[in-house]
Amino acid sequence: MEVVELHDARAARERAGAFLRTDPVQHNLLLTIIEQSIEHSLGGNFWLVVDDSDVIGLALESPPGFGAVLAPMPADMCHRLAESITTAVTHVVGEAGAAAAFAGRWTECRSTSVTAIDGQRLYELTNLHAASNASGSLRLARPEDRSTLVEWTNGFVEDADVVPVHAEQLVDARLERDLFWVWDDAGPVSMVSASPPVAGVARVQYVYTPPERRNVGYATEGKISYLFDPALRDKNPDPFIIRAFPLP
Repeated sequence: MEVVELHDARAARERAGAFLRTDPVQHNLLLTIIEQSIEHSLGGNFWLVVDDSDVIGLALESPPGFGAVLAPMPADMCHRLAESITTAVTHVVGEAGAAAAFAGRWTECRSTSVTAIDGQRLYELTNLHAASNASGSLRLARPEDRSTLVEWTNGFVEDADVVPVHAEQLVDARLERDLFWVWDDAGPVSMVSASPPVAGVARVQYVYTPPERRNVGYATEGKISYLFDPALRDKNPDPFIIRAFPLP
């Protein structure tokens, strides 16, 4: 077992794609990060755990400086990664056992300590039921919503402290593919989007309501309507998952 370090997202996708597609739900975050790294030329580091010629594990950091993301892996693979990576990693995201094994070995090797733990979740959506009765309705975003979507995308990135994106480029690409919707209550009040499907799985993303419109239920209704909209499901019957993490 060895660790191979790559610096090109396309090369990482080519080498590790078959491994990642063995469990497209568990690996969806890694798959979409690789796709976004390619689409937006984000750069990064991609560490493949290889046994003979087979990829059996993966960690990545894209763009550089945003911490490592791990595939679910046994502790011995996580230890090998922690021992092999020479790039300074500020934090790690992954399944709890894998992240703990990596962080523990990393701190041992570098005589440092873990400073914070931030619990996150990855949910697969099966059956949904309405949880609020917000006024208004969901509709497909239109070209005239572009400036609002750009502003809200930047707001989401700031509030959630996620990888920065080129908001105008992202909004234009997703408007073209009908991947942005807004909750309309006498005008747009909230938005929801989804990642382009990778290996048959899409992730709900950019769920955002501006601060002055929050605590009414717009985002909840938007997500549920988005997932159950017949027109959307006809276009994209792939499974959806939601990544959830605490906001400030």
